[in-house]
Amino acid sequence: MVCPRCGFSSTDKYYPFCPRCGSPLELRGELGLKDNIMGEGNTPLVEVRRHGSPVYFKLEYLNPTGSFKDRGSSISLLLAKELGYRCVVEDSSGNTGLSVAAYSARLGLKAWIVVPAGAAESKKALIKMTGAELLEEPDRGKAASKARALMGECFYVSHATSPVFIEGVSSLGEEILSDAGPGIPIILPVSSGTLLLGVYRAFRRRGVKPHIIAVQSSEHASLRGKVRLLAEIGGDRSRLADALVYRDPPRLDEMAEAARDGGLVVVGDDAIKRSLMDLYSMGFIVEPSSAVVWAAYRELSERGLIDEALLILTGSGLKYAGLLQDIVKPVK
Repeated sequence: MVCPRCGFSSTDKYYPFCPRCGSPLELRGELGLKDNIMGEGNTPLVEVRRHGSPVYFKLEYLNPTGSFKDRGSSISLLLAKELGYRCVVEDSSGNTGLSVAAYSARLGLKAWIVVPAGAAESKKALIKMTGAELLEEPDRGKAASKARALMGECFYVSHATSPVFIEGVSSLGEEILSDAGPGIPIILPVSSGTLLLGVYRAFRRRGVKPHIIAVQSSEHASLRGKVRLLAEIGGDRSRLADALVYRDPPRLDEMAEAARDGGLVVVGDDAIKRSLMDLYSMGFIVEPSSAVVWAAYRELSERGLIDEALLILTGSGLKYAGLLQDIVKPVK
């Protein structure tokens, strides 16, 4: 593990971030961890026609715990097990926490999951059901601070800084290259950046620069001012996008580089509600944070800026059972 900023390196110990300067680390060499724990990855790619153009949906919400995060959790916890850890800790707005909790249970590891108080109650309940210890903090930043304080002898997954998690997510980029090819525009939601960077790095390893359009919630648009703003829709409020709340991602510069050729779309609650109804009418049972990609595609398509595209649907709406009717009720 190597720190690009200060030069720190380690060959015999795992660090979730640089112990010298606190920056994200990078991997050198091969992890050699390829086991599939619960069937994660190899998700379906479904085609829908819109105004004569093909739109492809990558159904990441069909991973074992209902999100793409299973790709990163799998390889991270395999490493934890390989290194002899007996417990893990992670901070999360919900999906990563549930994924880490479930994979920890499967591998016999004790999990401590720290979430912001505003995380979906359904996700909190599912985390508890795995046997993990759930801790709540007032916001996303304080949750991260609490996780760092707890790590001690436990393996800190730290999906926003650890290169191991991103390496796991990069398998999604490999699948896109295999199933759809290198030229198709990719529209994906962005928060901590693990999805964006996993796809981007997979393409770059193959010598291809992807055309990625990043979509962020209106209240947490960390890429605003760093990449070209293509559209801003749905208002200033984005409380429904509760999985897209990372305010200050540690790999922001690389995230901006990854989205530079594509651009940024910022989406608020009004557009999320309409897009949820559209996606459900097509048969895609996703969470509100996943619906931002359809809102972005529809807006760019209507402006004549895009036709064919691949949209990544990241999280399952089944985690919100009982809440979705209230979410979409005001929409006509």
